[in-house]
Amino acid sequence: MLLIEDLQKSYGQHEVLKGVALKVEKGEILGFVGGNGAGKTTTLNCITGLVEQDYGKVMINTVPKSQSLAYKKQFYFIPDTIHVFPNIAAYDWIHFVLGLYEKTDDAKLQSFIHIFGMEKSINKPMGTFSYGMLHKMALITAFTISPPILIMDEPLNGLDPLAVVAFKNCLKEYVENGGTVLFSTHLLDVAEKICRSICFLKDGKIILHEYLENLLVDGSLETIFMEKQANEG
Repeated sequence: MLLIEDLQKSYGQHEVLKGVALKVEKGEILGFVGGNGAGKTTTLNCITGLVEQDYGKVMINTVPKSQSLAYKKQFYFIPDTIHVFPNIAAYDWIHFVLGLYEKTDDAKLQSFIHIFGMEKSINKPMGTFSYGMLHKMALITAFTISPPILIMDEPLNGLDPLAVVAFKNCLKEYVENGGTVLFSTHLLDVAEKICRSICFLKDGKIILHEYLENLLVDGSLETIFMEKQANEG
């Protein structure tokens, strides 16, 4: 379970997060939705430790963010922009990351390399990869590690149709095995098909957090999102 309490973050005089509070239960796929500048990426960066919040608490499975190493082993994060060492082969890099999580299942890794169609590219330097190939590499790493929580910022960016289908299937299996997912997206139709629950963020505040089965009684996710954006001050 991911628990966030009263998360606040400012850059100079600009207040980005204004008391974000959120609970993501085990086995949940939560879509984090908001317009540009709403604070989605800042929230994810605070959760993952890339940015320190000014105020508030973050815990994963009762492990507080202050317990840095134990906390970071509770999740794997895929950012929107993936920075790599360009001369290192993807396979070597993945093995290095797996070692940090004390994971050594090479058969599982090979399975995900095949699922995402990366057999011919996995031993090439990451500097030769396209944006979409970097995201495939990150997804292969994430699903091989299979941590308690996957946190992703726009995970479908750059993926071809076959990779999108593979992602959805792997995500379903991961959750069925007890995993939890928090991901930000601009694609409301994707969120509607994949997520169990949805969270709307506007101007650094959560304006809606609800299970989709309750929410979609009143219309499509796109319609509800536009109404909430227009009505919330």
